[in-house]
Amino acid sequence: MTYVEYQIYMEAYQIKQIKQQEQLAMQAWLNQGVQATTGSSKNPKPKFKKFTQFFDAQKEIKKVRAEFEECNVSYQEPQLSRNQIIAKRYEEYQKIKERRKLNARNV
Repeated sequence: MTYVEYQIYMEAYQIKQIKQQEQLAMQAWLNQGVQATTGSSKNPKPKFKKFTQFFDAQKEIKKVRAEFEECNVSYQEPQLSRNQIIAKRYEEYQKIKERRKLNARNV
């Protein structure tokens, strides 16, 4: 198994764990709907009105995916256009090519 395959398996496993946590959290949320209340005993109100206030699965999945993203790119960074990506890669290629020429001369 290559390192990339291992990383994919680890990401999938952690997302699977979040789904299991979500199921457990749903059960706990349903239980708290009966037990956890705020306000007086005459006018009880549920502590969490929405399930996402109790457990936000999408937020947890984004955290896991951010860990496994190449170069740990932030979701808030603007996306580069295709031409910008190609230009950036070409510049990197030229730098590598130049380093190889220098190394070949020094040998």
